[in-house]
Amino acid sequence: MRKAVVFSAMATLTFAVASAAANAANVIPTGTASAPAGDGILRDGSGWDYNYTPSNIGAITSPTLQPDGRQWNNGSFWWDSSQTPSPYYITVTLPQSYTFDHLVLQADNNDSYLVEYWNGTAWQSAFTAGDVNGWGLTTRDSGTLASFTTDQFRLSAVSGDQYYAISGFQAFTTGVPEPATWALMILGFGAVGGMMRRRGKATVRFA
Repeated sequence: MRKAVVFSAMATLTFAVASAAANAANVIPTGTASAPAGDGILRDGSGWDYNYTPSNIGAITSPTLQPDGRQWNNGSFWWDSSQTPSPYYITVTLPQSYTFDHLVLQADNNDSYLVEYWNGTAWQSAFTAGDVNGWGLTTRDSGTLASFTTDQFRLSAVSGDQYYAISGFQAFTTGVPEPATWALMILGFGAVGGMMRRRGKATVRFA
C-alpha cells in the first residue's frame, strides 16, 4: 500500500512538471499587430514589382511561418523605408501579460531587426535579429533569453537595404507552472515527504 501511495505521489509530480512544459507556447497569434500607413508601396524603379503580394499585417501574428527563401515581399508585411515615416514601428499587443524567454523572427535576410518589449514604463531591447546569409525571408531564433514579462512588443528595422519585410513573429512563454499546477506539485511533495517520514520511524515493542 505504501509503495502504491509513493508511486501515486511521484506520478502527480511527473504530471505537474509535464503540464508546466506544455504551457510553454507561442502566444503571438492571440494578439493584434498594427503599424503606420505607408507599407506595401515601392519607390519608382525599385525592380521589385514582380511576384509580390500586397503587404499583410496579419502575417506577423500568423501561427505559421513562410518557407525560408521566399521573395521578401511575397506573403509578408513589407515596406520600402523611402515611402514610410521614420522611425517606423510595428506594435504587437497581447490580451494579457505573459513571461517570455524565447523569440523567433522571420524577416528579409539582408537586414537587421530589433524586437523590443514594454516593461510598463519604457521599451526594452529583447532580441536583435541580425542579417544572415541566404535570400529572402529567413528565420532567426533568439535561443533562450533572460525571462521578461510584457503584454506588448515593438518590431523595427535597424539597418539594411531599405526594403524591409517581416513574415512572422513568435514569442514563447517560459512554461512557469500555473497555480493549479503548483497545487498538484505541493500535494505530490507532501505525500512523498509524509511517506519518507513514516518509513524512517523506528518501531518499539515491549514484552
